Amino acid sequence: MQFIGIDIHTNRFTCCYLFKDTKEKKMATYELDDAGLAQFYKTLDAETYVLLEATINTFSFVDLWKDKVKEALVANTYQLKSVGVASKKTDKIDAAKLAEKLKAEVLSGVQQIVPVTVAPKQIRDLRALFSTYRLLRKEIGQTKNRVHSLLKENLFPFTKEYIFGKRSRQRIRSISSDPVLNFQINLLMDTLEHLETQVEEVMDRIKVRAEPFMREIEILTSMSGVSVMSAIAIIADVIDVSRFKNAKHFASYLSSAPRVESSNNTTVIKSTNKAGRKVSITMLSQSLNHFRDSNRALNAWYEKASVFKKKGVVRMALCRKVITQLFQMLKKGEYHHFRNPVLHEKKMREYRAFLKKHQNGENISDILQKTA
Repeated sequence: MQFIGIDIHTNRFTCCYLFKDTKEKKMATYELDDAGLAQFYKTLDAETYVLLEATINTFSFVDLWKDKVKEALVANTYQLKSVGVASKKTDKIDAAKLAEKLKAEVLSGVQQIVPVTVAPKQIRDLRALFSTYRLLRKEIGQTKNRVHSLLKENLFPFTKEYIFGKRSRQRIRSISSDPVLNFQINLLMDTLEHLETQVEEVMDRIKVRAEPFMREIEILTSMSGVSVMSAIAIIADVIDVSRFKNAKHFASYLSSAPRVESSNNTTVIKSTNKAGRKVSITMLSQSLNHFRDSNRALNAWYEKASVFKKKGVVRMALCRKVITQLFQMLKKGEYHHFRNPVLHEKKMREYRAFLKKHQNGENISDILQKTA
C-alpha cells in the first residue's frame, strides 16, 4: 500500500511516495506530457491512494489515471491551508505534506481531509461555459460604461437605457461630428454588438449541454423567478443534491450562508463561504424582485426585515430562503408550492422548442458530442 501526494503545475507535477510499513520516502517530478505520464502510470497500482489539491487542471489530470488506483482524493484548498504554512515552501515540501496527511487519514481511519467532489465531464463543461459567459457579460458592462462615459464627457446627457436601445443605437453612432469621438463610439458599438452575439452563442451551448438534466430544470423552473439559465447554473454548481446533508449545507456551498463564530455570550457573523460556488447566487440575486412578487410571505418578511437591517444583508437572507426552498424541491423531486402552471409550462415549452430547433434532424446526443 502506497500513498502519493501530488503538487501539480501547468507543465509538470511533483510526487511524494510514502508506504504503509516503512518510513521510506521517494520523490519524483514528471513532465505533464505523454512521456511523463507514462512514467507516472508505472508507479500506480490497485493499492495506491493519491491526494492533490484542487486547481484549474486537477480534474482533467485525475480523469487520466483515477481508474488505476484505489482512491484519488482532491482536497479543498481552503481546508488545507496548513500545507502552505511551512517556513520553506517548495513543490517537494508541499507534495510531502499532502502524502503525510493522506497516510495519516487512511491508517488512522480519522478524517483529516475535506475532499472535493470530482464533477463529471458534463458538469465541468457547463461550469466552463458559465465562466466564459460571465466574462463576456463583464466585458459588455465595461464597454457600455465606456460609451456612456464618452457621451457624458461630451455633454450628451442620455441614459443607458436610451443609448443601448435597439431603436437608438444607430442614432448614437452618428450623434457627433467630432471625428475622435465618432471613431470611439463606433468602435465600441461594434465591439458591444460582437460581444452580445458571442453571449447568445454561449447561452445556446449551455442550454444544449444541459439537456440531460431536463428533470431537474423542470423542477427548479417551477419557482417563479427561476429561469432556465438560472436552473442550469444551479445544477452546474451543485451537481447532485444528494451530496448535501441539509439545506444549511446546501446554502453554504452556494455562498449564501455566512460563517458564524460564537464564544461565551459573543456571536460574530462573518462573510459568506469563500470555498463554495458563486454562479447560482449571482444569477438568483438578480431575480429577487420576482421571488418577492410571486410570494406574499417572502415579500412581507422582506419588508419587515428591511426596517431593522441593511438592505444588502436582507437581500442575502432572502437568497438563503429561496435557496432553502430550491433544496427541498430538488430533494423531494417536487414542484414549487406556489407554482404558476401557465408561466412554468411556457418556460419549459420554449426550452424544448429551442432544443428541437437546434437538433436540425440530428439526435441531441450527436449535438452534445460536437460541443464536447
